[in-house]
Amino acid sequence: MRRLPMWTLGALLGLICSPTGVALAQTHRATSTPRAVEQRLALLNPRERHLLSPYLDAGPILLVEFSGEDELPGIVFAARVHASPEQVTEVLTHPADYPRFMPALDRVQIESRRGSQLAYAWSWRLAVFTLRGRNVMTILPGSARRGYRIDVRATGGDLGTGRMTWRVHPDPAGSLVVFASRIDMRHANWVSGRLASGGQSVNRTINIALASVMLLGTKKEAERVAGYAAPTPSTVAPPLAPVEVDFEALVPLLARGDLALMRMRGDALDDVTVIGRVGAGMAPTRRVMVDPEAFSRSLMHGAHAEVVEQDERGTLFSWAIPLPLVGISGRMRLSERGSVVAVDGVSGALAHGRWRFDAHRFPWGEACLYGVGRFDPGETSSLVRSLIGEDAFFSHGLVAGMQIMVVRSIRTRVLRRQREQREAAIAAARQARRSETTSEAAPPAHAPRPRTPPVLHLNRIVTRPLRPRLPDRR
Repeated sequence: MRRLPMWTLGALLGLICSPTGVALAQTHRATSTPRAVEQRLALLNPRERHLLSPYLDAGPILLVEFSGEDELPGIVFAARVHASPEQVTEVLTHPADYPRFMPALDRVQIESRRGSQLAYAWSWRLAVFTLRGRNVMTILPGSARRGYRIDVRATGGDLGTGRMTWRVHPDPAGSLVVFASRIDMRHANWVSGRLASGGQSVNRTINIALASVMLLGTKKEAERVAGYAAPTPSTVAPPLAPVEVDFEALVPLLARGDLALMRMRGDALDDVTVIGRVGAGMAPTRRVMVDPEAFSRSLMHGAHAEVVEQDERGTLFSWAIPLPLVGISGRMRLSERGSVVAVDGVSGALAHGRWRFDAHRFPWGEACLYGVGRFDPGETSSLVRSLIGEDAFFSHGLVAGMQIMVVRSIRTRVLRRQREQREAAIAAARQARRSETTSEAAPPAHAPRPRTPPVLHLNRIVTRPLRPRLPDRR
């Protein structure tokens, strides 16, 4: 039975056992894994904020940094807020009020205060379990002209340890708020450990979802405090199409990580556009995007798909993916519309999901993958619906995290295929040289062959790999 491109599965379902993409800027193996609380957490410099400014009116923008093999990527969210920097900072520096505008938290208790620092405990009650943890907040000196900075350390609990940083910049609309985080939940407790056992993609998606709750919740509360009256949004969703961007202008940011641009109407999310450099040319990228056999070796533990039928409408396939705590399945259809690859849900989980992907060619020949998706993660399983609850912002974060998987899954496969082809070519060339050497050294056919010890023939029957097999870069 033919297999479908597995990126149409793994890339669309975020909370799954799948590898992350290969970092374009890092090709070395990580020799050690710094703790999340120790790793540098970068924000956005003035040039990067200027590059993103034209796209922030449509909605928040997410940058997921590249990382080493065993390191966790930094998550950087940016949003334009119609409130002054002082008003935004006032909201952020009172964590006891968070549960009022961050539904993911149902209780925050201040435990101690010392100068510009305060420690607080939090709890997050879900339908199936309750998570708890502790944070320490440090409020740094700032001003209306320079903006404000707030650092937060997650010191322990059910979501692990890590760092978060808020940066509030002055902006013509009021404020530009940047939130960066890196939380390591891999060894926090049994539940988070089971979720994170699926790989970095799960940890990353949870980080993105929580960051979305915190940033969008803060934006909404600060604008309420400021008395901002948002225009009444349209009741009709726009056509599904990626945000138009200047790819060449975004190269500095795309060298740092993958971008996700959220298009919103009020609190509702219409779609998410993802953009990421592939690190390979257009031809190999297109082959992976459209070849049904491209991902015959599953990129996800236990995931599989089977072609049901192929006709003029495209390829209909059934799929099933066992999540760490629950399994989901359904049917989708893949089709080509010019240069665009379309994936549409048909039945089962994500039946109403719609995705469109294409590739842009940079002047130096490298491909840049971009696409747009519109779907409801609550259609996946009852567990995901319980995680989301009534928190639409958590759902928005899951969508963005799942979309990031699109770029990273396709890039992983493209680069892996290229590496396999190079290794095969080198192995063939070496074998040809060995054959030529053997042929030149062989005695004439009429001469008696001298007896030689068997050990000299081991190289003819023992094969060794060209080099040690390296694990996939994630």
